[in-house]
Amino acid sequence: MVIARLNPFLPRQVETRPSHLGKVLLFCEGQTEVIYFEYFAEIIQKNRNKYAHLDIESIPANGNAQQVLNFAEDFLLDEVNMQKYSLYEKHLVFDCDAPREIEKVLRDMLASTNHYTLSLTNLLFETWLLMHFEQVEPEYSNSKRVIGERLSYALGREYTKADSGLIRQIIGNGDTLRNAISHAHLLEEKYSQKELVYETDIRQMNPFTTVHLLMERILLEMSSSE
Repeated sequence: MVIARLNPFLPRQVETRPSHLGKVLLFCEGQTEVIYFEYFAEIIQKNRNKYAHLDIESIPANGNAQQVLNFAEDFLLDEVNMQKYSLYEKHLVFDCDAPREIEKVLRDMLASTNHYTLSLTNLLFETWLLMHFEQVEPEYSNSKRVIGERLSYALGREYTKADSGLIRQIIGNGDTLRNAISHAHLLEEKYSQKELVYETDIRQMNPFTTVHLLMERILLEMSSSE
């Protein structure tokens, strides 16, 4: 059964992040991100009796970081949407390769009265996907081509965006996801030692992601409901 395979997902550091997860609304830069999170949303839906308190909804904004913010702000201006999702955590899922004034966009996101959590990746979401297989290094983390090539090598076939089969292969049985979380934590510690924070220093933080923080919480909640 699929759920039995989730036990190995439980990350080692989750006890340091005790906040509980419930309902989550994700505004995603593209379809690849939507497919990734829908993998877990489908498990929750198929086992609603176990995960009654959990809900993950992903909406594609189809643009760069600024467009993700604009889309989310417009979406939540709608009274029907705001009422429907009033109790949801609201996450912005985006890359940091565009626009050029990414620092200003981050400030605007954090200043919004919608209280977004930023699930970002620098340089791009594929950086997070590659972390499932290896510790991404600064020597090539700024090259979209190389990141794609390394993903293709790890998968044993050409990586293409928005391919649900490839996303399922990347997530696998949970071991690769644990690797990604571990690799992301190593980066987090590295930048912390340098006193760098993404709100102001994102250009100096490549590779980097905060997606692992959300994934830890999702997996912890799913595991605690076993």
